[in-house]
Amino acid sequence: MEQSQTKLPVFSPRSTWRLLIEDEPRGGAANMAIDQAIAQACAAGESPPTLRLYRWQPPAVSLGRHQPLADIDQEAARAHGYEIVRRSTGGRAILHTDELTYAVAANSEEPRVQGGVMDAYLRLSNALVRGLQILGLAADKAGGDVRAGKTVSAACFEVPSA
Repeated sequence: MEQSQTKLPVFSPRSTWRLLIEDEPRGGAANMAIDQAIAQACAAGESPPTLRLYRWQPPAVSLGRHQPLADIDQEAARAHGYEIVRRSTGGRAILHTDELTYAVAANSEEPRVQGGVMDAYLRLSNALVRGLQILGLAADKAGGDVRAGKTVSAACFEVPSA
C-alpha cells in the first residue's frame, strides 16, 4: 500500500501527548465521568493532552451537552438495554455498541486544538487517520460536509462533519 506523504506540522516539545488505552469496557456514566475528569485535569494544566481509547458495556446512547432528551425514544432505548448518558461536549446522539471510542482532551495552549471547534476536529481527525495509516491500515475519512445543506438529525454521525 502506498502511503500519502502528508506534511505534518511541527509542534513544540510541550505538546507531548498521553495515550490511555482502557482494557475493560465500562458503563456510560463511568466513561463520561472519566472523560470529564481528564478534560478538567488538562484544562487546569495538571495533565498533558490526552487521547483515551475505550469501550462500552452495556451499550449506551450518549447525548450532546445541549441536545434535548426528547430527541430519542427513551423507552425503546432502555427496552434494548441501552444506558442513556449525557456528554459534556456538544454534538448529537451517538449509539455506542461494539466499537472503540476515542476522546481527546487538551488545554487551550495545545496547538492542535486552537481555533474553532471544526478546525480542531479536522486537525485531530487527520492525525488519527494518519496514525492508523502509519500502523498499516487503509484508513480514510468519509467525504462530505455537514454544512452542505442537509437536514440535521438527532444522530451525530449521520453526515460527516469535516
